[in-house]
Amino acid sequence: MNLVYRNGDVSNIGLTPVVGIREYSNTNSLPLMPSTSYRNVYAAVTVSSTLTGLSWPSGVAGRDQQLGTFGANQVSLMVADTPGAGGSPGSVQLDTTVPSAAVVLISVPGKSDGKPTWILGDPVGSELGTTTILEL
Repeated sequence: MNLVYRNGDVSNIGLTPVVGIREYSNTNSLPLMPSTSYRNVYAAVTVSSTLTGLSWPSGVAGRDQQLGTFGANQVSLMVADTPGAGGSPGSVQLDTTVPSAAVVLISVPGKSDGKPTWILGDPVGSELGTTTILEL
């Protein structure tokens, strides 16, 4: 949507924004993969009977958390995002050890068209130009 609005070239963008998936067993910490683009979404899924809370690392903004049950277990889906590309932002800290978990990294496209773009919260990935577009 961002590129279409800016009249960008969308012909070379794939329809699968999932960059990576990592699975974990018997852990209370979920290391996040390095971000890859100007906006990244992390989705963490856990299966546990005792999980009640979590903490995203600094610079990663938690957006939503959904809890459900499957038999005796609680299935949790937590979503957060972060601007900028670079190294791993850290790890999600869980308040208990979970038997099974996965983290999915989704990269939101929008800066690959070569146009100068100012990205809120990402001065390193931002470029100023005569027609700079403000991204939210």
